[in-house]
This record gives sequence, C-alpha cells and structure tokens, in this order.
Amino acid sequence: MRINPFIYGMLVLSVFLGVIYGFRSAGVWSISGKVDAQGQTIVPSAEDVETIKGWMTIGEIAAAYNVSLAEIQTQFQLPADTPDETAIKDLESETFSVSALREWLLVRSSGGAQPQPVATERSADPAQTTPTATPPAFATAASQTQPEAAPGAGPGAVGEDYTPAERRVNAKTTFQDLLDWGVPAEAIRQVIGGELPSPAIVVKDYITSRGEEFSSVKNALQAEVDKLNP
Repeated sequence: MRINPFIYGMLVLSVFLGVIYGFRSAGVWSISGKVDAQGQTIVPSAEDVETIKGWMTIGEIAAAYNVSLAEIQTQFQLPADTPDETAIKDLESETFSVSALREWLLVRSSGGAQPQPVATERSADPAQTTPTATPPAFATAASQTQPEAAPGAGPGAVGEDYTPAERRVNAKTTFQDLLDWGVPAEAIRQVIGGELPSPAIVVKDYITSRGEEFSSVKNALQAEVDKLNP
C-alpha cells in the first residue's frame, strides 16, 4: 500500500518534535546555554573563573567575585557609566576581553601580584616621562617595586639611594607607593573620601574613574607625603 506523501511528512515531523519535547520534559535537553540540563540558570562560580561566559553581565561578575564595578572599570578602562546589566561580550575592546577578565580575577582571588591597570595617556606634565609604548594589559606588580627599606628603619623608610625628592605624587603613583612611603592608610582614605582600592591601582586612574579632578587629590596626598620628610 502506498502512503500519501503529505501524511508521511506529517508523521515524521510529529515524531521529531515529540522526541525533542520528551527530552526537554525529562530535563536532558536544553536549547539555551544559559541553563543546565535541569533547567537551572547558569551563574558564575567564585571558585572557578572558567564558569564566566560572554553572555553574563558585568554586574553578575562583580557580585560573584566580590569586586566593585568601579575597580573593573578602572582596571580595563571601561566607561564609568557602563550599566551593570551589560553583557561582558559586548564590552570587548583593545583593553578588555573575557579571557583577560578571567585572568585578572584568578590572580586577584589567589592573592598573588595584582595585574596593573591598562596604561592610559598621561597628562602633559614636564616632570613626567611620556611612555613610548603601551605596556601589556597585565604588567606584573614587580614593575612597581620600590627599593628595600634600610635595616631598622621606621614605617615607610627606604634605602639611602631613594631620596625624599623622589617621593612625588604624579600620574604614575600607585596606592602601594603611598603606603611604601609611609603615608598612613587612614590619611589616604580621608583624602580620597572612601576605602582603599587594590594597592596596585594607579591613584590618578582611580580618581578620574569617579569623575573627579586628580590635581586637588594629588596636592592633598603630596602634603601627607611631605609631612614624613620635613
């Protein structure tokens, strides 16, 4: 007996859709990468940076890894008004990528040397040396290492070859520099009007990311440094 082609086609389609529906009902079929086999929403895990996916939002990442949105924006030169519901894949640029974010969060959570923020164009200051090339996005903290303190020296003391004249707050000064010079953490908090961010962050980058002028903060911090070298 010959089967009507139309009826045959409908039968095949019904079987195909029935298989899909059956597997989805059993929880072993998912057409979206945003849920697992049980239909549960996939979220980033603080224990495994590889769980970070491009469709996840920057707000989800900040919450999962206990890091402020401002710190991520500063580290990767993201706009200060970036909405926290923005998917991280939509932020891809020369200074930001999903893999770079994973690497930074991994180093940060392990307590190792913090990657330096991506280099930015510095203000035209005769006292500054203009960089001739953009350093890698993840320069190690070794590049910020100061001379070792002389034996028996007090807090913030440095070797004899590190003179007070070199302790100048400028566009490259990090919070770690200030602490190494002996500036109390409480004094720094009072000047910036908030808690200290990661010590490896450049002070100017942090201040400008909040939409504030660096010059006034620079002068106030320099005054604190000068108190240590009357």
